[in-house]
Amino acid sequence: MAEQRWLPLESNPQSFNAWSQSLGLNTSEYEFADVFGLDSDCLSWVKQPVKAVLMLFPVTKEYEQMRIEQDKKVEEDGVEGVEDVIYFKQTIGNACGTFALLHALSNSGVPLQEGPLTELFERAKDKSPRERAALLTESDELATVHENAAQTGQTATPNLEDEVDLHFVTFVNHKDHLIELDGRRNSPINHGPIKVGLLEDTAEVVKNVIELTKSHQFNLVTLGPASQDD
Repeated sequence: MAEQRWLPLESNPQSFNAWSQSLGLNTSEYEFADVFGLDSDCLSWVKQPVKAVLMLFPVTKEYEQMRIEQDKKVEEDGVEGVEDVIYFKQTIGNACGTFALLHALSNSGVPLQEGPLTELFERAKDKSPRERAALLTESDELATVHENAAQTGQTATPNLEDEVDLHFVTFVNHKDHLIELDGRRNSPINHGPIKVGLLEDTAEVVKNVIELTKSHQFNLVTLGPASQDD
């Protein structure tokens, strides 16, 4: 059976907010916003408390080698502290943006209006990561919202069959631990207890990935309190 493919989402807070608002997020309370740098001054501009961080980054040979080695260790040893995290295995091509949003909204504790998304998360609780992903293929509304968001970015929309070498992952605070959620992995990754804050600790992980990939083609977006600016 051919792999199901969706148009890739752009790393764009406006698109993320439209996607999330369509499915029950009150963006007058919580919204997605850009992070403009990893130094302490730029991080201090971000409104707190941050509920989730989405990272877009290039999938390089060096990163893939690290991921494969880490996934083998996960298969052997497992990961502690992630048993009740809602984690979706990515089984749809180019859909990492939607999976990142699902991971953010299902594990951040932000309130959502009852609807398709809250129903999906409730059904997902007692299922495996692959079974949760199968639920997505049953949701015509989710596919439609994704397609609409993918076509409203600031750059040209790629073709459905295009291979994209950029990937989204999500970071959340789960029981005071920094958890990375990536649908391509074997499990959520527990980076250990949060030392400073979700955003600050995520920034340190991002710096390590930048050093590994030798690339600065990164973008960070937070989910946090909405700005009250007019």
